[in-house]
Amino acid sequence: MIKESKDIIILPDRFRDPYTFESVLSMNSSLLESSGTVDMSRIAFIEPYSMISFLLMGRNFLRKRGEKLKLIHIPIHIHQYLNRMDFFSKGIFILTETLPEGMSLKRNPISNRLLEITEIPGKERQGVNVLASVISLFRKRSELILKFWMDESIVDYFVTVLSELCQNIFEHSLDSGFVTMQTYKSGKENIARLVISDSGVGIRGSFEGKKTLNYKTTSQLIELALTTPISSKREFGYGLCQVNSITEKLKGTIFIRSESSSLTVLYNKIEKGKNIFHRNDLPYFEGTQIAISLSA
Repeated sequence: MIKESKDIIILPDRFRDPYTFESVLSMNSSLLESSGTVDMSRIAFIEPYSMISFLLMGRNFLRKRGEKLKLIHIPIHIHQYLNRMDFFSKGIFILTETLPEGMSLKRNPISNRLLEITEIPGKERQGVNVLASVISLFRKRSELILKFWMDESIVDYFVTVLSELCQNIFEHSLDSGFVTMQTYKSGKENIARLVISDSGVGIRGSFEGKKTLNYKTTSQLIELALTTPISSKREFGYGLCQVNSITEKLKGTIFIRSESSSLTVLYNKIEKGKNIFHRNDLPYFEGTQIAISLSA
């Protein structure tokens, strides 16, 4: 439960996965009406999807209020991690504390099981150039990032997923977005999570001109985009359909959230006879947020 005081919003320790992070997203409207001071003292762990989504919350605050969120009482290990992931370099937040001298995490091969947060521009020419740089860096670090899943095809698979999802930002979202990737430990599992998110027009807005599509809810539209080779821009594009096919081959999971809906596809396990889960009752949040995960 997120608690508020008159001047400060205290965030809970709900940054562990896309599902628990809904508690934080539910505060987006209240955050926009607040004084803009956020206490992070209770956060013990942050994974890539929650990190990028909170970055988008901060950017939305800056755009709508014309001022930056102030972050206070950040635990040192959380501050170290966010600093290492280039979270603070985007100019979105005000920090009241700096890391003690010598406490920053070193950028060495041991810590290269990650791709730092990179902004994908909304303009196609700039977006293509940045995407090329991201893919180049991924190829260099892929043996470390995908250590527990390495085979001769998986790197190319992830390059395709990166390309498709980042292209969606500058082709469809009408906004810039962010990409990051990390392999981390969660309990006894090793998880590789790729996150590509924006706060643009959302999936419904992207497919608005496609009058032939038959769906009632946004999660149904997401499932349609995952299972049918349709594109909101090109008549015979693949997009999310190709991403879905690759994730199935890799026995991974897909989580896609857009506005008030989400769709989860589990290829690593089946729960109660099904592997696709719809939600259409979530707190409203602009754009599209995607996490592709592998576990070992």
